Amino acid sequence: MKNLQMLIFIVLIIIGMSGCEKVAVDNQASGDVFVKAIKDASGTTVYTAIHSVFSYNQMTTVTVQTPEGLTESLNGYDSNGNSFFNEPAESDFVGVPPTPGAYVYTVKFANNETKTYSNTLSVATLQPALITSLVKSANGDSVYIAWNAIASTDAYQLKISRGTTQVYYQPAFQDGSTPLKANLKLGLSKSALTSGVTGTYTFELTGLLFENSNYDYLQAISTSTKDIDL
Repeated sequence: MKNLQMLIFIVLIIIGMSGCEKVAVDNQASGDVFVKAIKDASGTTVYTAIHSVFSYNQMTTVTVQTPEGLTESLNGYDSNGNSFFNEPAESDFVGVPPTPGAYVYTVKFANNETKTYSNTLSVATLQPALITSLVKSANGDSVYIAWNAIASTDAYQLKISRGTTQVYYQPAFQDGSTPLKANLKLGLSKSALTSGVTGTYTFELTGLLFENSNYDYLQAISTSTKDIDL
């Protein structure tokens, strides 16, 4: 009986050890480069390159090499290491779009494995939308934003903030009209935005242009802002 018990014990140890074998981690990531356009203080359109790298695996560092051969680190990241990006300063926006071509991302994962990925930037850009009006309704219970449509855009998104606090976000939406409208308008409930808190609210309207009809990688975005006191 003791021998049988010992055999069962050994079998259980073997089963337990087999369950503890390390599973090989398949590190994968995706990198995207796209052009962001805004208007500077003089009303001139200026541009910069935005980089974004995402992985379901934890990353520790990410660098990008430009078509000119320059290398920079992506210093913006989430706390879990699943997303790395750059955060351009106002001085990073210039009068000409970024150089088109292949941008190569070198990703170091948490297990010290390093892999490279690339994304190609074309010459296409989007001009920032002209926001033609941002007003309250006659009875004061709604807010309406109107803008001229952006040529070649695939979609728009809208973010509204009070100071540094985001109070509203409208994910990507499209003009479903046939033919497409030259001017667009969106109305929102004032009470839903403010929750009774008065102050200056910034409406940030962004146009989106994707690389292809899969809508998975961006080619260009453009952003316009306008303030209103609510």
